Amino acid sequence: MSTLEDIIDTPESLEFKRAVAVKMFISDFKTEDICHLLNVSDSFVSKWKIIYENEGAKGLKVNYKGGKGFLTEDQHYEVVFHIKNQPYYSAEELKDYIEHRYGVVYVSKQSYYDLLKEGGLSWHRTQAVNPKGDPAQVELRCEKIKKNARWTRK
Repeated sequence: MSTLEDIIDTPESLEFKRAVAVKMFISDFKTEDICHLLNVSDSFVSKWKIIYENEGAKGLKVNYKGGKGFLTEDQHYEVVFHIKNQPYYSAEELKDYIEHRYGVVYVSKQSYYDLLKEGGLSWHRTQAVNPKGDPAQVELRCEKIKKNARWTRK
């Protein structure tokens, strides 16, 4: 259940919080009262008061629109569709697929984890279904593990 503080502190209320802080300051509320009521710092009130004085109400708007993705929207959907058609898929395999096919390498592994999740897999468990139910899939996976494993003997 949400509290009043939870609602006040949501990112969606950011512009509203800025505007209310400025309005309260203009209406001669004490800065400490504004800070207490809106859960903000005195520097928050001061910053947005100055911006309002210099730019008007439009200065209180959130201007961030998000960054441009590395993959186009179509490429993104193709990758997700590709993941959905795989019985299992690791983040490393996905990285290789995207780099080979689109020439894109993400700096953060989180991008690959997000794509796996969107495709119905998890980076914790990269199989959509338990292969133990299908002996052929178990055998296939065991062979792949043996093929990729490097055994060292002392």
